[in-house]
Amino acid sequence: MPTPFSLDFNTQFISPRISSKEVRILLQENRLSFNPVENKNEHYDQIQELAMQLADYLPHTPVTGYGVNFLFTEDSISEELVNHIRPGDLDEFKKLNASLTGEQYTRRLRVNGQTLNFTIKLDGKRAIFDFNFHFKIDDLVAFKAKISEISILELKHEAVQFMSEIYHLELEEALNE
Repeated sequence: MPTPFSLDFNTQFISPRISSKEVRILLQENRLSFNPVENKNEHYDQIQELAMQLADYLPHTPVTGYGVNFLFTEDSISEELVNHIRPGDLDEFKKLNASLTGEQYTRRLRVNGQTLNFTIKLDGKRAIFDFNFHFKIDDLVAFKAKISEISILELKHEAVQFMSEIYHLELEEALNE
């Protein structure tokens, strides 16, 4: 029987996906990801509602945590901002005749009682700000309680406020709301 895939094709990288016009749901090994198709606030509300419904349908599913992630890109950062982000040890690298070929800075913070894993990647004049709000939970009842306490949209606003207060950057869509 002829195989529709090349012999090099590895099915372990295939992930089931369900998509609508607003939300994409992706199952990746032991993780379920909900992603908005477009960056619209109403899509975050839909994701939260879908996650709550799924928790109701599958109450005995074992869980250990959940995360809410946001990625922001600034295509033209100033040298002043780059220097604000960089740690002071970079000057020491010059003494070793080392040249910087890539930069990524990761921090784990407690913000408003929540764990925030925060990474900045610098590439020339471009910066990528990656926010991961992480919550440890023991079951889906705890998930529903926690996500009801602080919504996905509230976390987005916290990330935007963080960008504004720490790096003096504003989200373009925030200017249009």
